[in-house]
Amino acid sequence: MTAAENTIGTSEQKNLYILKGRFKSNSLNFYGLFLFIFNTRHEITVNHILVSTYSSAYDMEPHFAWEKYEEFIVNSKWKGNYNPNMTASIENFFKQITTDGYNGQKEILYEYIKNYEYDNVDSFMFDIINRIIHDKNLIIETGIQESSEIEFRETKSNKSQKKEKESEQIAKKIASEEGVTLIIQLILAPVSGKPIFELKIGDIIMCKIVPNTDRANYFIDLLDLRVENLIKPVPCKVIDIKSEGKGQPLEILTEIGPGIYGKCVEDERQVKLRMYDPAVDERITKKNIQEIQKETEKTSFISEKISNLKKFNFLKLLYIIIGVFVIIGLLIILYYLLIL
Repeated sequence: MTAAENTIGTSEQKNLYILKGRFKSNSLNFYGLFLFIFNTRHEITVNHILVSTYSSAYDMEPHFAWEKYEEFIVNSKWKGNYNPNMTASIENFFKQITTDGYNGQKEILYEYIKNYEYDNVDSFMFDIINRIIHDKNLIIETGIQESSEIEFRETKSNKSQKKEKESEQIAKKIASEEGVTLIIQLILAPVSGKPIFELKIGDIIMCKIVPNTDRANYFIDLLDLRVENLIKPVPCKVIDIKSEGKGQPLEILTEIGPGIYGKCVEDERQVKLRMYDPAVDERITKKNIQEIQKETEKTSFISEKISNLKKFNFLKLLYIIIGVFVIIGLLIILYYLLIL
């Protein structure tokens, strides 16, 4: 066996122990998740905890893969769907008791997980969480998963590649449709709107096309969105949401209609957006665009005819008036010549 093969074989045998779990306090309306990953040196390399008032956190069942847990917790914190004080308190307490010098609690938990002692794991985690939440009826469910270092790295890599692939597919879709991307402005609804941090791909929001270029103004007029000096809002389907990280601006890419896209950047994470209402708002479809184009061409043709007709009538009237004056002048001259 070569040195490389030996390294791979050894790496595959080094198991990582993963603890996943969920909890809820019905009396305090708290729902939570936790994810801890121990490496081969019994060190905790991944430490994720979430306490939230959103019951959707409790939908993450313990048999779900660890990457789904991590994604849900990270996204919830990024969107602000969590209780920062409770979450930080449990995180700090857990870090405190799992240090090397704290009565060997880390090793105890590691052995419980390694030997799949679910009852002991549940009791251990109950004691930690209950010291912060203080609910004797706290419900905890846990799951244990093993993974090799290679599998762990591959999962991380595949997850990253999946996100990149999705962004590439969106870009290719826009390019293949020879689409145009316009700057849009979000329509806010402070009372009844949907918080921007809850926005999902597929949601339909109301936006305005910003008339900052000739092209933007062309599409505003093409879609009949201009009323006097005002721009009417238009339904936009969210197709991509990006951000460099928590606290960074949010970039939203939408589809206004076939081949027409809208893009905006929002700094504020607490705003509420006006959602599309089918009873009030009309979606832009390919058929709409074709009908609008035909109507625009027809209107343009009629306007041109009327303009030409007006020009013709004006010139004709002008010639008649001049002719009348010339005839009158000639008659006056002829009258004086006859008298003389």
